[in-house]
Amino acid sequence: MALKNLPPTFCWSRIGSETSEDLATLILRKEWERRLGGGRFLWGISQSLGSSAQVAALRTGLLLALFSPAASRGRVQQRKSEDALVWNAWVDTSGQIRQLPQHAFVTSRTTLPSGRAREQHYALVCASPTELSIGSSLKVYSERLRSVGTGKAPCASRATTVVDRVERAGDATGKAYPIALAVELEAPYFVRLAQPTLVKARNLAAIHEAARDGNFEAYAELTKRLRNQPAIQQVRGVTRDLFDTSSAESAISVGHGGARSRIRSAQGVADWTQLTMELFHGDHHPFTRSRGRAALR
Repeated sequence: MALKNLPPTFCWSRIGSETSEDLATLILRKEWERRLGGGRFLWGISQSLGSSAQVAALRTGLLLALFSPAASRGRVQQRKSEDALVWNAWVDTSGQIRQLPQHAFVTSRTTLPSGRAREQHYALVCASPTELSIGSSLKVYSERLRSVGTGKAPCASRATTVVDRVERAGDATGKAYPIALAVELEAPYFVRLAQPTLVKARNLAAIHEAARDGNFEAYAELTKRLRNQPAIQQVRGVTRDLFDTSSAESAISVGHGGARSRIRSAQGVADWTQLTMELFHGDHHPFTRSRGRAALR
């Protein structure tokens, strides 16, 4: 999504991969998920947004998520490879545990910054009708933002927060964060994840290598295998699909060569939790093999 101006209210996320993955590789992985998900994908975040996303969406009608590279990105790249968690399910508003589609691959570190084992993780519910690309001339000045939830400047310890922009024309001071990516958020805007599986560092490195090489076939095989491993956190109330509803089917053309998928779409339902995302039928490899990758522009 190309933005000419910053919106007055948006979800701002300072992104630095928890698993030593560079930004361009991360964006390419999410682009593959976006295509497989009919334009929708999940982006992992470490903390809950509370009610701020719903409040902002009701006020503005459209809530965007803007992503900026974290200032500590260089230190992340220097950290040695570690085991990680991949999350397999999400929790709906009634407390039911629902399975994520097989192509969704959201990872996190196994521990919190305090050293305690990570028991919770969250994800933004993202949508984009166009291919994800990195780069923008826009910048965010953190000193000119106010949290929708608290009315105060964003806390440095919160990498993702919903904010109001209070800066005036010509009043750009303080530390500037470039906008690397902008997407829409769809209701419920973010979800709590569940049922993590432990991923060995060597397997995670293989996934990152496949993405860096633009090798979709290898990436899809690896992620499918790792998503099918037994979860280390068993929760009651599991349902089969990510989104349950009776809906009409529509065919969506994705990728090169006109490969098509059967993606269920709900008519007249605003909440993304009522949609069903499915894997491609037939052609398992909808993209031509390519060494191309997302790059900063």
